[in-house]
Amino acid sequence: MEARKKRIAKPRGRKAKALKKKPKLGVSLLVIAGAIAVAVSIIIGITAFSGEPIFAVADAGAGAIIGVAIIAGAMNAYTANAKKSETWAVVVLILYLIEIPSLWGFGIGFIIALVGTIITLRN
Repeated sequence: MEARKKRIAKPRGRKAKALKKKPKLGVSLLVIAGAIAVAVSIIIGITAFSGEPIFAVADAGAGAIIGVAIIAGAMNAYTANAKKSETWAVVVLILYLIEIPSLWGFGIGFIIALVGTIITLRN
């Protein structure tokens, strides 16, 4: 007797779409939060430049670098793989918590990053 091979059914219809679903809204919010972080870091660096230039450059530089890392992490979260999306969304939130020089985007950026992370985790 021949051993029959089990056929693995490929998902069709709603299941196929659910597997390929990417967290568009969550990633969009995370990218916006990263852009706010970069903008606020640069604004704070420019306004603080008249006092102590070395600290202003350090604050603006650190905030801008972390802001760019936030945007890069958000772009990595844009995948159909749910585990990778969740991991990168949490990494972005942790980076936003670390980003003290930018004052978390005056709170607005942090709230947007928090909402984006929650939406990405729920997807």
